[in-house]
Amino acid sequence: MKIKRKRENEAQDVVVDDSNPPLTIPQIQTRIKQLLDRMPSKETTASLSPDNLEALEGWCKTVRSVLRNYNLTLNFVAIANYQWEPDRPGHTGQSLGALRNQISLSTAQTNIVSSHIGRLLTPTLDRQLVKKRITELEGGKREEEYEYQSVVNDPELLALNREQLCEEAIYKRQLVVCTMEQMCQCMDDYLKAEANSSGGDNERFSMAY
Repeated sequence: MKIKRKRENEAQDVVVDDSNPPLTIPQIQTRIKQLLDRMPSKETTASLSPDNLEALEGWCKTVRSVLRNYNLTLNFVAIANYQWEPDRPGHTGQSLGALRNQISLSTAQTNIVSSHIGRLLTPTLDRQLVKKRITELEGGKREEEYEYQSVVNDPELLALNREQLCEEAIYKRQLVVCTMEQMCQCMDDYLKAEANSSGGDNERFSMAY
């Protein structure tokens, strides 16, 4: 018990950022809020247009980075609240089950946005021959050189995906923001349920090394 408390106290002193992963549920919440602050603003999102590819791709890369870090952060939940299952009371197991369900739902919701962004930033490419050079050598021999270039497989589909994202960007941004905020709220509810079940003496395992 003393070791657990020592680890948890050490975890409370850790600064969470890009170089320091979260070690506890409250730190995971802090990390999610940091990522929320990186989301493009409503104004920037509303101004997206297929005619400004630089701004559109910049928006996509920012949101993609946020979502990748968010999904990576969620993997620390299992580490932060680990407890050997046979030792976990039934009611706390129910709270953990609800948290896990919310994580699964959150992942599914953010994947909707991630998949659309992926179609814009990494469209299907074809290898196309753009130049062929033939050099005549002595003795009637010849040397051939080929130059290939990667081109978008379906430019019309890519253009359509860009237009669609610009039209839906406000909704998709809000979906990401609400999903992440809801996850923080779910973690609050989980911590309250755990604290109530243990009479306010809630000890949690933390990989604070």
